Amino acid sequence: MIKFDRKYNRMFLNDVREAVEFYGMIKNGDRVAVGLSGGKDSIALLFMLKLLKEYSYLKFDLCGINIDLGFNNDMKPLVDFCSQNDIEIIIEKTDIGDVVFKDRKEKNPCSLCSRLRKGALYRVANREGYNTVALGHTSDDAIETFFMNMLCVGKLGIFSPCAYYEGKGLRIIRPMVYIDEETVKKVVNMENLPVIESGCPADGKTVRQEMKDLTSKLRTKYPDLNKKMITAFENIDNRKMWKQRG
Repeated sequence: MIKFDRKYNRMFLNDVREAVEFYGMIKNGDRVAVGLSGGKDSIALLFMLKLLKEYSYLKFDLCGINIDLGFNNDMKPLVDFCSQNDIEIIIEKTDIGDVVFKDRKEKNPCSLCSRLRKGALYRVANREGYNTVALGHTSDDAIETFFMNMLCVGKLGIFSPCAYYEGKGLRIIRPMVYIDEETVKKVVNMENLPVIESGCPADGKTVRQEMKDLTSKLRTKYPDLNKKMITAFENIDNRKMWKQRG
């Protein structure tokens, strides 16, 4: 069973609370569904939100939703973890893996796969009566997305910590945006949280992996890269931006 430890506050819970409160991510009475991929980020997020639910003033329902892509992953460790901690888990079987890799034969599959997975996740959350979907993006993911958009697309853009998907009436939140990947790894190892191998044929061979490698090199020279970049994202001076085209 998940139990509170004082060290959690300084390690990650204070950052989660700050993000949730600053962006108004979760309100009393919300029904929050965590997108559970089986990876370390999403299981860490579920762990953190369970603590927030049990040991804060916020009162909300919590579940995990796994979109099964058809890679035949063994989800039993994840199911057992949720059962032991009184968390509902919903596993939705799909053929997204076949669509991306066999039918479409995508050379750069991540974008299509992401859209299909999110579409399925939002659809299931809506069907099951959840009004909020929590995604396990960290500050590392935010920075990588920024560089991906700038270097690969030619635009300054990044995902929002809290957004609304009007088509489904959902709030999409990212409570770990103030937490870096190293902290997530520590939490997963310290608590022995279950991590499922992805089984994705493109794992480790993507543009995002290139951005991970790039930002990792930057951190060797600028150790406070994450802190400075997140501060910059929240302090954009539009008066000093160039005139927009189109």
